[in-house]
Order: sequence, then C-alpha cells, then structure tokens
Amino acid sequence: MRYIGKEASQEHLLDVAKHCVHAYLKAPQVTGHTKLEAEIVTGEDLVPIIEMLGALAQVNQFVRWDYETFKTNYDAGNPPVLVLMAADLTASQMGWDCGACGFATCNEFNKYTHENKNFGQLWAGPSCNWKVIDYGIACDWAAAAAWQYRVDNRIQADSGAMAAALGYMPGNSAYIGMPLGPTRDLVWWSRASMTKKFSYEDAIGSLFRTCPTHFGAFPGGGNPMFKNKERWWESPAFNVSQEIPGAMDAVYKVLEQMADIVDKYGPEIAKKYQK
Repeated sequence: MRYIGKEASQEHLLDVAKHCVHAYLKAPQVTGHTKLEAEIVTGEDLVPIIEMLGALAQVNQFVRWDYETFKTNYDAGNPPVLVLMAADLTASQMGWDCGACGFATCNEFNKYTHENKNFGQLWAGPSCNWKVIDYGIACDWAAAAAWQYRVDNRIQADSGAMAAALGYMPGNSAYIGMPLGPTRDLVWWSRASMTKKFSYEDAIGSLFRTCPTHFGAFPGGGNPMFKNKERWWESPAFNVSQEIPGAMDAVYKVLEQMADIVDKYGPEIAKKYQK
C-alpha cells in the first residue's frame, strides 16, 4: 500500500475534526446546564457558506480575509474542514440571580428572553453570562485539541454566523465556525497571499472603518461613530472626515444577496433537521 502524503494529510483533517468535536462536547462547564451542539462540514457542503461569506466580504474587510482563504483553498482542491459549534445561551436554569446579564433575577431574564429573543449582528440574545463562559471554554477546548495534532485552526464568528443564517443547527443562539487546515503553514494567520488580493492602503482604510479601536475610537463597522456625548446617536460624529457615499446602499444590496443565497440553499439544509 502506498499513500501520497498531501492527500493523506488532507483526509486526516476529518479525523482531527472528530477529536475537536469530542473535546468541545466534553469540556468542563461552570453551570453544567449548557447544551452544546456541533457539526462537521466538508467538501461541496462548504459552498453555501463560502458564497455567504463572499457576499458579506464586499462590505467587511475581516470577512474578506476569511472568504478569500476559504475560496482560494477550496478552488485549489485543498478545502479546509469546518467544525461548527453552537449552543443556546438564552435561558438560565440555575436560579443564581447574579445580575450579570443585567436582570435582577434569572426568572426576569428568562421571561424577557422568551418574549424578546432575536438575532443581532452575529448571535441571538440576551445571553446568560455563565453560559457564555461555558461556551467559550468549550470552543477553547476544541481549538486546543486541533493544535495538539498540529493542525491550523481559527475560531471565527463569521463562518458560524453564515451557517446559522443558512439554517444549520436551528434552535441555538450562538454559533462559531472553526476551519481546520488545509495542510499549509499558518494559512489562517500568516496569509501572505492576501497581499496580492488588495493593497496595504485598502487594508488600513478598512481597519479604520471596521475596527477603529486600533485608532482610539469607538468600534463599529462601515462608518463608525464616536460616543462623544450622552445622546451620541442623535447627532453622530464620525471618525472619518465625512460619511462614505452609498455605504448603506451597499450594505442593503449585500443583505439582499445573502437572502437570495439563503433561499437557494436553505430549504435543502432545513430538510436535514426534519424529523
């Protein structure tokens, strides 16, 4: 029997993904009440998630980095294996009444979330802070398991959010994606190939708009505002000299594209969860 090293290492990613899921599900919890779910996405099933990332990448530089890395390696025949990790953090069974969620009691929190739970930019909420800690520990264990096998990985909010939008693991409020591989050095971190995709000025400009904490301003996306007074939203001040013409129109166009992708793939994905 003869094995080609690159092909064998690529196949090994699925085995590592199973180890990661095992670590995720058995991670220690503070509450003991956080229900965790996980799925492994490979091959052609990555396409809908990549398409969703591609749409959002038009208005978000950080997503563009992840999208370009996913797509470049998928097109080259070396796709990563994506571990999806989800949990519902919107209910508390503990009765600890710690107040960390902003409500005086767990009962008040549960009543509010039952009536008002909804998705924000990435996750649904509000969330029980103790369950957020449980979920973070579990995701850390999954990433640590991957690195024990010397497999590149990166915890991502964007690939998790795109999977949630497509209908993966319904009933949860928090979604994280963790791609494993491909078998190259630090593909998710030292992405020298990205310098060929866009210029240094593009990267700095996007960082300034999407993560202005690097520039001493309030974090946001697209055209972020300063919280420079008590009612800062009524007459906002921006950390750029002027508003970007057509910025919101571009965002709405991207949302329409993402809705079309969900319509295209969502029904087939939903069938997998029908009992």
